[in-house]
Amino acid sequence: MTEDPGRPAADAGPNVGDTSASRSADGDHATRRLPVMDPISPPGGTAAAAPGVRLPGATVPTGATVPTGATVPTGATPDGIPVIDLADGTKTYATGPSSVQALRGVALRVDRGEYVAIMGPSGSGKSTLMHILGCLDVLSSGTYRLSGQDVSAMSEVDLAEVRNRRIGFVFQQFNLLASLTAWRNVELPLVYAGVERRIRRERAIAALERVGLADRVEHRPGELSGGQQQRVAVARALVTDPDLVLADEPTGNLDSASTDDILALLGDVHAQGRTVVLITHEADVAAEARRTVRMRDGLIHDDTAVLAGGVR
Repeated sequence: MTEDPGRPAADAGPNVGDTSASRSADGDHATRRLPVMDPISPPGGTAAAAPGVRLPGATVPTGATVPTGATVPTGATPDGIPVIDLADGTKTYATGPSSVQALRGVALRVDRGEYVAIMGPSGSGKSTLMHILGCLDVLSSGTYRLSGQDVSAMSEVDLAEVRNRRIGFVFQQFNLLASLTAWRNVELPLVYAGVERRIRRERAIAALERVGLADRVEHRPGELSGGQQQRVAVARALVTDPDLVLADEPTGNLDSASTDDILALLGDVHAQGRTVVLITHEADVAAEARRTVRMRDGLIHDDTAVLAGGVR
């Protein structure tokens, strides 16, 4: 994306590949409902919940706190703590002797289980905001907490760890590695997380089955349609059971039939209780979300939720 001048290139972490596989007519199978995936087990052990922390399938009372020193497992945001908590966020890029302020004091809260679309014209700051939320860039000032963890001033090493374990990325260009099969593309975040090979394969294949690609696990990106490639990307985004699924123009390279399929799939992801943030410039795509945030000139111009009966 090119709307924000001066934005530096950033490593999106192991969720992101680098390929330019071509698009073909989509012959996808019907999208399946997605069961909630189990948390990742570390090599040689089983993921355990700290006291007061919610793992998928378990709950704690609203307002419960995490004890000092406890670690929140991937994908287990405690009740009452927002997944996204951005306060007075600014971002300034130097462009030679001058500077461009891409964000000018943005505040945004997204609670666990919300489905939010972020819209805005070119130059509005939505791409910069996406990079901040995805930990691909850092704020010039202000604070950003992801599931209660302050990531505002983290090192690149720490940010890479957060990107891999806590955020699932779905990009317009799919970002699959052309030389790898579908399941090996999906397992990449687990490779970087140090999960043993047998478990990686099991989880990757299970993720592909849940997006309707059980019969495509050994296919490479060039052997898949555009819609199928994006489903592989969705499976990769979900395989670590992340706190946040961040979809940046996920339908931008798809035909209308594949677009409907991917939007239905993201709707299923949300229906299973996952937090989804969708970046788009298309009103009909944003309409699939339950809340729309509109940006203009580096600020949030409007924040509208869907009321009962589908009225905004």
